[in-house]
Amino acid sequence: MSKLCEFIHCSRRGKLTFAVTIVTQKINYHNIEIMSRVSQWFSDITTEEIVSFASVEYLTPVYLHKIFRSFDNFKSVLKASEKQLLDHGVPPDLSKQILKRPKDVTKQLKLMKQFDINVIKLCDSEYPALLKHIDDPPLWLFYRGSLESLKQKCLTVVGTRKPSTYALAAMEHLFVSDLMSNVTTLSGLAYGVDKKAHELSLKSGGTTVAVLAGGLDCIYPSAHIHLAEKIIETGGALISEYPPLSTPEPYRFPIRNRIIAGLSPLTVIVEAKIKSGTMTTAKSAVDYNRDIMSLPGDINRPAAEGPNMLIKKGAMLLDSPDDLLQYYNIKSSKVAQQVDKQGSELLNLLTDDPKTVDQLVSVTGEGIDIVLSKLTELELVGLVYQISAGCYSANKK
Repeated sequence: MSKLCEFIHCSRRGKLTFAVTIVTQKINYHNIEIMSRVSQWFSDITTEEIVSFASVEYLTPVYLHKIFRSFDNFKSVLKASEKQLLDHGVPPDLSKQILKRPKDVTKQLKLMKQFDINVIKLCDSEYPALLKHIDDPPLWLFYRGSLESLKQKCLTVVGTRKPSTYALAAMEHLFVSDLMSNVTTLSGLAYGVDKKAHELSLKSGGTTVAVLAGGLDCIYPSAHIHLAEKIIETGGALISEYPPLSTPEPYRFPIRNRIIAGLSPLTVIVEAKIKSGTMTTAKSAVDYNRDIMSLPGDINRPAAEGPNMLIKKGAMLLDSPDDLLQYYNIKSSKVAQQVDKQGSELLNLLTDDPKTVDQLVSVTGEGIDIVLSKLTELELVGLVYQISAGCYSANKK
């Protein structure tokens, strides 16, 4: 039963606290329970049946998971009468829509073949692992391209469709090549910040994934068709919950945004008004116990209200490329090169076995003050660490 609830949402590190009043359907089961029965639930289901059911309008995650919990398997849902759907708590209007769903999906299947669109279920091994751990994971995903990039470190970047010159310049400064080439960048293929995030990833030779709010047969916005194709060509993917011929209706964007947040441990908010799709993504990230970083903005700009408010509430302030490099434990090549000139001999000596300061002094013939100075430099950039007082080892991560 839906009810008015006040939730206090806290980030994994206890840094972000929101007090928000929302109307929601509380999901009264653990993710483990979802996974324990999902294989059985999808037993013997065909692509045609998924496409047909996924074509039902206004089948939101709340109702979809209600159906998932109420019926023993997908087959029984497909065969259910209106009375059975009503008895399982499906609203009358939605019950009628389910019964009226398209039975002939030949055109959609042809589009899937034409655009090389595949579908995976929650029980499939290819399903993104991190997304399985949200409260309301999509029961299926349609995709173009490769999902392999979602197995590496992921970073979500979202923001306004009309970013300021400052925001675009800040993105160039913050999302350096060392970062973007080592993570999979996630966004929504929209104008503005989303587009810039995808482009910076491609520019750095990285992979990027776009999550859409409509069918993958028709890219939205159409101006980004070339960008979408480039994402696929470079090893990334386009993802959607919706089958071909599904239009990107307004109600589908907040639903889409939960996937963008759920695929990544960290969501970066660049610019956004308080009431915006970007902030629904931020809220989903908080709901899923994920981390948030925000770019501080000009207080005179409405688009700075969102990230500035998040920072006030405890989100991590993002003002340096090092914030992201440290979060993902990525060493900057420029820093590494600089340190290499000063301390490569020590680093080489520590690669195989830990050594004490006295041992390093003896082997190098350098004074203890020089050795300690070099060790400090190496430690600051994460190349070495102390395993005990005065004993160092190379960081091999």
